[in-house]
Amino acid sequence: MTTRLFLLALVTAAPFVAGPARAQDQAGTKAAAFLLLGTDARGTALGSAQVAAADGAAALYWNPAGITSAEATTGGEVVFSSSDWLVDTRHNYLGATFTAGSMGTFGLSVTQLDYGEEPVTTIENPEGTGELWGAQDLAVGVSYARALTERFTIGATGKFVHQQVWNETAGGAALDLGLRYETGYRGLVIGMAMTNFGSDLRLRGRDLRRRIDIDPDQSGNNDDLPAALEVGNWAMPLSFNVGVSAEAYRAGDLSLLVTAQGQAPSDNSQSASFGGEFAFRDLFFVRGGYRQAFSSVAEDGGWALGFGLNYDLNDRLGLTVDYVFQEYEPFGTPQMFSVGVTF
Repeated sequence: MTTRLFLLALVTAAPFVAGPARAQDQAGTKAAAFLLLGTDARGTALGSAQVAAADGAAALYWNPAGITSAEATTGGEVVFSSSDWLVDTRHNYLGATFTAGSMGTFGLSVTQLDYGEEPVTTIENPEGTGELWGAQDLAVGVSYARALTERFTIGATGKFVHQQVWNETAGGAALDLGLRYETGYRGLVIGMAMTNFGSDLRLRGRDLRRRIDIDPDQSGNNDDLPAALEVGNWAMPLSFNVGVSAEAYRAGDLSLLVTAQGQAPSDNSQSASFGGEFAFRDLFFVRGGYRQAFSSVAEDGGWALGFGLNYDLNDRLGLTVDYVFQEYEPFGTPQMFSVGVTF
């Protein structure tokens, strides 16, 4: 196997086999870190400060309360995003929402982080054994949201989380809860969300099984006893987020949306994120943001820049196309595209 994929799998599995981190922010001490990756280009371009600003199918990740509103009657949205993530991995997201009038809004989301595949090599077969190995993360969520008043909405997502490293897998369930309040003043919105509250994950698989001789110096004993390597249970990255968004400026065809958010994840230090979106006729958008400012881990923070297009195909159908590139030193600037259809 190549060094690249080995390191990626090590990062994925490290929380299961490593001891507690020395830093007080506990970076790297939780499993399923992919659950904290932004899933759409618009939200990511706004510095991931989306707990108050996200709506529609994109809000399934940021804040499930944002998928509905008091004005929603029928209709829905489908969003697909794809990103060339760090070190040749690929991050994909598919989200869909449907509003059923007074019953509320329902949603479905699928998030995948694919590490790719590489040949299995051994000392005896340095050119490969003919087998391939890989690693992959997956989360499937079902959401529901409802407006309690004209300004206040709540939402929840239940999701199944799955991780795989070659023949070893781990699975668990998690819950996201969100609130969203529209103040009615200059588009000011307050949002709060708790994400990834769930069961622990534990790797299991055939590569953890071994045949051992518990006393090699003793003759006559059974030298082929079945055994299994023991790995620990590790929690998911629970996160608490609170933020605001507001229309800071509007004149004619021009407007400016600003967002700010504070986050407190269980596997990292507390930080703040900020974003701004300049719009022309609510048709063309230019966005920028900064994620995880004030984090104790300097490499966590970084800029994001992007643009988007929102076009009405007819009275019922709308099309959105968004793009973003992010600063992730020393890994470069991963890019993401998102395409959405409203109906």
